Amino acid sequence: MKSSLCLLVAVCLCAFNLSPLRSAEDAPAPGIEGNEWSLQEIHGQPSHAREKSRQTLKLETAKKQALGNGGVNRFFGGYERTGDKLKFGPLASTMMGGPEKDMNAETAYHAALADVTNWRMTDGTLELLKDKTVVLRFTAAKAEKK
Repeated sequence: MKSSLCLLVAVCLCAFNLSPLRSAEDAPAPGIEGNEWSLQEIHGQPSHAREKSRQTLKLETAKKQALGNGGVNRFFGGYERTGDKLKFGPLASTMMGGPEKDMNAETAYHAALADVTNWRMTDGTLELLKDKTVVLRFTAAKAEKK
């Protein structure tokens, strides 16, 4: 009876892809596509986006469309991803003006996106690279709102 109960519990855990030893910290990292990402660093420097309008990125798999907020304006454009390779196409954006500092940060963000050739996840952080150099570093936007 005892061994049957243990077997039943093990089967249920496997059926629901649960592990009795798995914690929230062990949960798989969010995927690159379908999640909103909040820019933390550009070329190793902190993002200079305004508090109310942070710089974001979202990759929509079905449309192969990148979209987000540059800090002042919303943007969108195409992208291609194969394995760890990533390339952004030309980006279009709204044409609102803002303080010079914010506009410069937005221009730098768009230029860095144009340079991206690869991506990787490091401890739940999305890193966009030019060859082997990290140019943009993001955290999951939902995790940031806690």
